[in-house]
Amino acid sequence: MRPVLTLAVAEMLGAAGDEALDLGCAVELVHAASLVLDDLPSMDDAALRRGRATTHRVFGEDVAILAAFALLTRAFQLVADAGQRLALKRYGSEDLVHHLADAVGTRGLVGGQALDLASEGATIDLERLEYIHSHKTGALFLAAAELGAMAVDARRKELDAVARYAKNLGLAFQIEDDLLDALASSEETGKDARQDEGKTNFVGLLGVDGARALADELLGFAVESLAPFGARAAALAALAEQVGAPGRR
Repeated sequence: MRPVLTLAVAEMLGAAGDEALDLGCAVELVHAASLVLDDLPSMDDAALRRGRATTHRVFGEDVAILAAFALLTRAFQLVADAGQRLALKRYGSEDLVHHLADAVGTRGLVGGQALDLASEGATIDLERLEYIHSHKTGALFLAAAELGAMAVDARRKELDAVARYAKNLGLAFQIEDDLLDALASSEETGKDARQDEGKTNFVGLLGVDGARALADELLGFAVESLAPFGARAAALAALAEQVGAPGRR
């Protein structure tokens, strides 16, 4: 989903070739690293990911940690190299690297995950839950979209519109993931079912119907953000529709 977002944004804004391909790959490398870490015994202690045994179950916890760092390192190398190759007018390699680093670090994925772990067993409200997942999940969606826009030298107003779309899409995606965790089987999702039991999530807080309603609202906001792009945004609108489909079964 995330690298597709990078490529779809770049294509919407006029990419003629594979300008954003390495940036999309970098985003997915970060995502894969986060999954390896998230599955560790000290985190979620998951047994299944993408229909296969988790990395630490197959190769050991030590190799899994090293693999995650290798994926992260390679991601930043790809972004830096892409910035030099693209020779953009508005953005340099440092801008691209900064955007990805911001999404990964304490103001993004790592910060959100830390708050999520700290909140286990506690009662939290909707505002805190949204804050956690806008960082843990949403930050990488935001970076994916922004990197796609930056790859084609997007103007500030275009970057802002794409960012609004991605923020709403990312949070809706997390809500849909919570719905799948509650309603779908491991065979359907490719990962451990009921992994969120014992945690406060959107389904637990709002119920199935309430979670679906909030996801629909966020996806509506996401699609509204695409209005300045007109028909060019058809693929991104379709992506939002796809995000909303699984939790409606």
